[in-house]
Amino acid sequence: MRRLVVILVFGFGIFSVSAQQPIIPPEIALLWEQALAQPQDFAVACAPVDTPWEGVLYNADSAFPLASVSKLLIYLEYARRIDTGLMSYSDVVSASILDRYNLPRTDRGAHDRFMETYAPGTQVLSLWEVAGDGMIQYSSNAASDYMLDRMAPIDWSWLYTSLALSSTSPPHSLTMIPLLMNNHLDGQATLDNLDGLSIEQGEEYLNLYVQDEAWRQAEIDYRSERRRSFPPWPVQAAILQRHTAVGSARDFLTVMDAVYGSGLTFSENVKSMTRTALRWTENAYINNNYVEYGSKLGFYSGGVLTLVAYGQPFNGIPVISVTFLRNIPQAMYRDMLDEDSIGNFAHWLNFNGCGALDTLLTLSFG
Repeated sequence: MRRLVVILVFGFGIFSVSAQQPIIPPEIALLWEQALAQPQDFAVACAPVDTPWEGVLYNADSAFPLASVSKLLIYLEYARRIDTGLMSYSDVVSASILDRYNLPRTDRGAHDRFMETYAPGTQVLSLWEVAGDGMIQYSSNAASDYMLDRMAPIDWSWLYTSLALSSTSPPHSLTMIPLLMNNHLDGQATLDNLDGLSIEQGEEYLNLYVQDEAWRQAEIDYRSERRRSFPPWPVQAAILQRHTAVGSARDFLTVMDAVYGSGLTFSENVKSMTRTALRWTENAYINNNYVEYGSKLGFYSGGVLTLVAYGQPFNGIPVISVTFLRNIPQAMYRDMLDEDSIGNFAHWLNFNGCGALDTLLTLSFG
């Protein structure tokens, strides 16, 4: 269902001709080039399941923009409500209502690909499929934004307190980000007006887009010229860091351990639902190499790449990992997306273990 760049070989160790010159395995070379160039804009956490305190951490308490990784938190709230009877597996949503949350050319076609799985003319969708397939598998921003509205108001305090999350802000709509960056009322954001922006303002723009037909059509018409879609790269990067949800690698390692480990924060039902939503299926590479692999990718124009992953290779131990990058230069960002560099890195961690990461970090950064 989701694209995976197939890597033919994983399992290279880390070698060093000197303490300052590690030989980097080719499948992670591009990502590590970026990490070495901007170490302050790279964070990673890796641990065997059920022993996160034995994990390998780098820059793990810094707050990074989350992009679509925040959808994992939204799904956990949905699964919790299903588990407690506040919502039902049989809940549905009108396809026309869901479509109102779709802002063209802002999620790389994820929502359109999700909707193509339904027969033309489908009028009612299962909310279960919107949450699991649309929001998590396809990463439709319209799906996640609708789920936030459908469940509003959301009190995130139980989740954050239970997991002791200390550096993560609550999820918000993802469609509000392109509207904050550029809209038909204000035009493109600049570094000069950065201080005047806010998440609340972006959410208000999304409300207008969904509810006000005249405002909605004006925005669609405005965005019909592709050049108007986004402001310059440095402006996007600044908005992502200052005016979107952020979180730390340590916090999300805790979240992943709560989903995949034996702890009691979540019921087995919530864990099972979440693992099902994250699990990769119908993929030959995954089927040939893993007992189970699950992940949630996040990326956003402006240089943000994020990934949380779980992997249990055949003849290997289960590993959870979190990798965050920000402020990636535009050309490098495109190359990393094309190569699926962050996904390759997660596979490397799964097949080589967190000890290999520890060695690589030591040889690279001391």
